[in-house]
Amino acid sequence: MNLHEFQGREILKNFLIEKNIPDGIVASTPEEAVKAAKIIFKRTKKKSLVIKAQIHAGGRGKGGGIKVANSLDEVYNKSKNILGKYLVTPQTSKKGKLVRKILISEDVYFNENRFSKPKEFYFSILFNREIEKNVILYSKEGGIDIEDVFDKCKSKIYKETIDPFIGLQLFQIRKIGFFLGLGGGEVLKNFIHFVFSIYKVYLSIDALLLEINPLIYTTYDHKIIAVDIKIILDDNALFRQKQYADMRDIEEEEPIEIEAMKANLNFLKLDGNVGCMVNGAGLAMATMDMIKSCGGNPSNFLDIGGSADKERVEEAFRILLKDPSIKAMFINIFGGIVRCDTVAEGIINSYKKSNQKIKIPIIVRLQGTNEFIAKDKLENSKLPIYSTHTLKEASDKLKRLLLIKK
Repeated sequence: MNLHEFQGREILKNFLIEKNIPDGIVASTPEEAVKAAKIIFKRTKKKSLVIKAQIHAGGRGKGGGIKVANSLDEVYNKSKNILGKYLVTPQTSKKGKLVRKILISEDVYFNENRFSKPKEFYFSILFNREIEKNVILYSKEGGIDIEDVFDKCKSKIYKETIDPFIGLQLFQIRKIGFFLGLGGGEVLKNFIHFVFSIYKVYLSIDALLLEINPLIYTTYDHKIIAVDIKIILDDNALFRQKQYADMRDIEEEEPIEIEAMKANLNFLKLDGNVGCMVNGAGLAMATMDMIKSCGGNPSNFLDIGGSADKERVEEAFRILLKDPSIKAMFINIFGGIVRCDTVAEGIINSYKKSNQKIKIPIIVRLQGTNEFIAKDKLENSKLPIYSTHTLKEASDKLKRLLLIKK
């Protein structure tokens, strides 16, 4: 589950890291932005502030979603030009994401001594599934071009692996501080306290990613400040993080994924042309590989689960029929706990309730419990379905259909 930047700031403040977080107030209208700006100007005593679009995507600065304002008039006009508009960044679709909220934030780069520029770093904590350990990634090359650094110059990205049995160690943070060029003394002491605190937050909230980019060191007053915060929580741990589960912004997510979530379906929208419905994550991955080998691309990951009933199958089939990007559909079910005839009944019921003509070819492979009963039901339904017995047969049929579609 993705969180907005302002939500990430609030979480860190709750863990007593407030001195490392810029002052900020969220707003939904230009009028609210002006009221927030008055407060920020008064509290910070600075002559500028930053207006930041709040969307679930990076690269906002490159897309025009981050602006500096030096007066209340500028705050109003620039907020008006951001709110209610679609922001296109390197991490959004061509359409972009609608900006519904903005963050009026302290300008941590502003200082009276113009010759003292803060140093920018990249810092993140994430879970590495391959080694089953948490990892800290960090670099001197923080800021808006960090993606280019990852792509073109990985030697500038450093990594520190954390042993889950002994946890984050002091010498590791000192090593990070050394590579970032922080030196010693009070600065390193502040950095050590900050990193220990951030790691505690990461563990406590069941995060999969806690990214700070940029993390800056203000050379004029020797502070460590988390300028931009991105947090991704583990969906599977939300049952014990209910205070954060309420932060979910469903308006930022794919509507079709929200529908699937409410129906207890494991669903992820992808950029493909073949819809697939399976039961079991392993079978889903094999099915998606098969679709790729046939010259197609999966339009989704959809696992109805091992204990699906007719209602869940109905909902899954209805969701797939709504997707205009799907040019063919493959339903691949191994009937173990879930019976094949249950799946067949769910498909038939969903089609009857939809009151629409199926315009895409549907390949169905049902094997296992009550498979012959299921095939009879599908044949008697007179739906435009191609029933197959083996994966090879289904693969050949899908390949021919995709060639016809081209």
